[in-house]
Amino acid sequence: MNLLQKFFPSRKLKQKLDSRSKLEEKHVEETTLIHPSRIRGHYKVGPVEYYLYVDEYGFFRLHIVEPREPPGDVIYDIISGVRSPANEAERYHAQKKTSGYGKLYPLIIDDNVEEIAVDGPGMRVAVLHRLLPGYWIDVDITLGEAELDSIAIQLARKAGRLLSLATPYAEGITSDGHRIAVTLGNEITRHGTSIVLRKYPEKPVSITDLLATRVLTPLAAAYLWLLVESHSFIMIIGSMGAGKTTLLQALAGLIPPHHRIVTIEDTPEIRLYHKHWDSLITRPRIPGEEIEEVDLETLLKFALRRRADHVIVGEVRGREARLLAQAAASGHGSLTTFHADSPEAAILRLRLDPISLPPLFLRIITAFVHIQKIPVVGGGFLRRVTSITEIQDDELVPIFEWKPESDSLIPKKEGEVVERSTALREAWIRLGMPSGSLEAELEERKRFLEERINLPGEVFLSSLAKYYAMKYGVNG
Repeated sequence: MNLLQKFFPSRKLKQKLDSRSKLEEKHVEETTLIHPSRIRGHYKVGPVEYYLYVDEYGFFRLHIVEPREPPGDVIYDIISGVRSPANEAERYHAQKKTSGYGKLYPLIIDDNVEEIAVDGPGMRVAVLHRLLPGYWIDVDITLGEAELDSIAIQLARKAGRLLSLATPYAEGITSDGHRIAVTLGNEITRHGTSIVLRKYPEKPVSITDLLATRVLTPLAAAYLWLLVESHSFIMIIGSMGAGKTTLLQALAGLIPPHHRIVTIEDTPEIRLYHKHWDSLITRPRIPGEEIEEVDLETLLKFALRRRADHVIVGEVRGREARLLAQAAASGHGSLTTFHADSPEAAILRLRLDPISLPPLFLRIITAFVHIQKIPVVGGGFLRRVTSITEIQDDELVPIFEWKPESDSLIPKKEGEVVERSTALREAWIRLGMPSGSLEAELEERKRFLEERINLPGEVFLSSLAKYYAMKYGVNG
């Protein structure tokens, strides 16, 4: 008997599963019978089986088959320490019971699932899946009202937030490292309690990961590396979900190991391997309690007293942008993300309320790095840096531009980049003009990155430390 026959063979199995559910008095969904011809993908995580299939309307769906839960008090005995798991299935169900994720647990342990959304009780759970990038697909899981309320409250607790009818929404990062945005009841949502959970990789993304997926070229990365090291002010712009924070984290990973970094965020998404890293997080006001709110602007003022070589703000939206520009003007390396669809739109937003950045401060911004999600024929999308633009004499000057017909970022020659970029030549002066030419330095760094594509982040950081130790005689 093959695996598909084992799980989806006939009505006989369906009746057996229904009977078992009734005997165990569990509120579980009826196992969907899927014709083998509709199945497009199959994989396994631990004892759980995952099937990507096409439904009768031609839409992709995800079906999950979990191992049978042991009868009686077996799982509770394992949780209480009375006995040890006898097999993988018992261990799985014990972990599921204590996770706080309920029916969402098999989606949490699946690395292919990037984001989870539940729009209300009785509605199918939806996910973003690595094998079908760019599409929300339904999962054969629904949650009852009480179960959904319980999971939402548990998620808020995991993020250290209060969720109640008085405070009907919460957002933050859970103790497991996932970003959540949850609501409770019908206070602010039409369909009832809802959950959006974005999963983050356990290990920080490095610049070599982005080079491997061609988000940008080694030459563009070498150019940005020189700007970052010379304490430039770089703004990463793009729409929601374009990959701004991922790129920000990757560029932060190029900061010399002997420099000190302070990151400031509303929710702690940035993860660095850097040894001299100080992470600051805002604190919202809690209704009904006398607790001081600590916002981005307050933390940015505080960060400037903490001897940072580089100040990184996860995202600027208001007056904190003016403070970050002041930090850049005083010699701090500055990195941030900003919602804008083009460098022109970014400048317009920066000049309008609530930021109102004076024109003189705009000149302090070294470069705009524009990252986008590019739809591809047949579905899905690619993430690409589509332009890197400098402000030169109050004019926007493109240094790198993405060409869709060849899926390439040009120019491809070091000399052309040096000729176009005023910021790069100024960075070279600030770095003390080490031996050799700027063009040769750019080529050397490009080659260094090319040789390390796909290296794990911690290995790349070690390699970077050795690079600086040999080049400048310094080590972190």
